[in-house]
Amino acid sequence: MKWARRPEDEFGIAGGNPLLGLICLVIFLDSVGYGVVVPVLPIYTKNLGVSDFQVGFLFATYAIALLLAAVPMGILSDRLGRKPFILFGMFAMSGAFVFYAFANTYSMLVIARILDGLTAAATWSAGLALLGDRFEDSEMGEKIGYAIGAMAVGGIAGPLLGGVLSDAVGYRAPFYAIAAACLAGGVAALFLKEDRGARRASVPAWRMLKTVLGNRMIMLACLITLITTTGLGLLEPTLPIYLKDHFAMSRTQIGILFGVTMFMYAAASPVSGKLSDRIGRRDPILMGLIATAVVAPLIVAFKNVAAVYLLMGILGVTLTFLETPSIPLITDAMPKDGGEEFHYGTAFGLLNVFWSLGYALGPLVGGAITGAAGLLAALLTYSGVLVLLAVIVMVFLKEGERAPDKE
Repeated sequence: MKWARRPEDEFGIAGGNPLLGLICLVIFLDSVGYGVVVPVLPIYTKNLGVSDFQVGFLFATYAIALLLAAVPMGILSDRLGRKPFILFGMFAMSGAFVFYAFANTYSMLVIARILDGLTAAATWSAGLALLGDRFEDSEMGEKIGYAIGAMAVGGIAGPLLGGVLSDAVGYRAPFYAIAAACLAGGVAALFLKEDRGARRASVPAWRMLKTVLGNRMIMLACLITLITTTGLGLLEPTLPIYLKDHFAMSRTQIGILFGVTMFMYAAASPVSGKLSDRIGRRDPILMGLIATAVVAPLIVAFKNVAAVYLLMGILGVTLTFLETPSIPLITDAMPKDGGEEFHYGTAFGLLNVFWSLGYALGPLVGGAITGAAGLLAALLTYSGVLVLLAVIVMVFLKEGERAPDKE
């Protein structure tokens, strides 16, 4: 086993369901925090008299901070342990949301947004790496599935919480709520037990990163994540406009529609992950790729609201079948002989980078194609990319593969 419980661990969080619950809580809070600003911050910043470009830049600073910090945070967690970065993620995120609440200048909001992005880099890189440290490969798909499900639930709750609390109580209310919740999450993380005998990385950072970049399974996982989040990023800005123009949907109806997708995404994540534990990663990933390639264009092919709701729910399921089983490829790739130069934090930090890149590329590519040829053309293009990725998976991932990369 990766974690042997000692007598002094009795009152701490060392492994099993308590550890999984803590990681899911941390990821849930990060996701809620990301979403809670969406209905609140743009309006507040416009009241400060800033330009549209400044509003866009403010939102972009989160992704910039996350992209720049994800790999360094992962590398440092391999050297120093996971607990310091989970604690930093929770307590610093609490501070960031206090900053949001009291910010009365644009520069203060930028500082809060950057700090928010740094905390996401810490919690995601260290949190997923901790799952890899403490759970066996044979159950990683299911555990990752619960973590991804927590993210999806947070994605539903965040904008709802931000809108309701800001309307009912005031601008600062949602930020106070998240700050308090993150403070509680940080207190819970204080009970996390570090493995005193755990090996820490001592090789140069460049060597650790080189090992990760040279591993076929890890880079395949990163590529699948990139394509998945590119698709989600494509839909988020383009589909609401399509729905408003063709079905006269209100913002509430559009929010419910995306909520249905994320609910199905959350519900199916543990199922798809557990299935990949049993039969291997390859077949569930291929099933998700082909099914998503079929479903995505159908969303705009049918001129019926009920069909759109049904298809968006199905899309939530198909996306998790291609994404959730792919993430444990990273832990599958870990050498079982304990090779010192290969560590989960660095690999999950890199995955974070690809995750963020997809959300950055999706709106750009989707907007360009939609503007030139329509949303159906954009979704058909995305389907073509998914089919190409399926071919790559069939070539580079062996059937039932869940063993370490030997190459």
